[in-house]
Amino acid sequence: MNNMLKISGLIALSALGSLFAADAGKVAFVSGSAEVSRAGKWQKLALGAMVAEAEQVRTAKAGTLIIALKSGAALKLKPETTLTIATADTNTAIELQGGSVFAKVDKRRSGQSFEIRAQTTVAAVRGTEFFFAYGKKEKSKSDLWLCVNEGRVNVTDGATKSEVDVNAGEGIIVPTDKQIPKPKSYAWTKKLNWNMDAGKGGVEDKSSLKGAYSDLMKQNYD
Repeated sequence: MNNMLKISGLIALSALGSLFAADAGKVAFVSGSAEVSRAGKWQKLALGAMVAEAEQVRTAKAGTLIIALKSGAALKLKPETTLTIATADTNTAIELQGGSVFAKVDKRRSGQSFEIRAQTTVAAVRGTEFFFAYGKKEKSKSDLWLCVNEGRVNVTDGATKSEVDVNAGEGIIVPTDKQIPKPKSYAWTKKLNWNMDAGKGGVEDKSSLKGAYSDLMKQNYD
């Protein structure tokens, strides 16, 4: 009996510890449909719901979701976006699997980091506000788009071993299996809705990424 109690106690403590360790952030805004994958099933997310590390979240065709991370950063998922919050503490890492996301990151202290990964590309920041999205798909990979509203984002691509810094007001497109081009100012970046404060209202971004792609491809990437 004592052994059974000890084992039960250890299991309970382990589960409790995992619960606290897995805490990633809270839903600060949701419109339309947004879901989280738990125990192999998709469950609807409501305002105030918690999201854990390693959980995958997604928005539907008309869904917008804002997650306030425990690290002090915030994410705004546009419709039809899927991502996983791998870690959300001193070192925050987001895996973007599809769609597009806004990120607002307070200035990181020494030893802290924040990055969003998509395919072989990593966007790392110390304190900034930026937008990261999947673009046109080519074969098994997609172009990636990124623009910065405040601060600076360091972008690296493991496949091509290329790297650039994107400053406020600039944007880039990372073509499939090609070197990251020099950042430039693009008209489409000004059409994005950067508001992530639900208290101010109007946080949904209505910009068209299809229209943005036409603007990007007109530019000279030489």
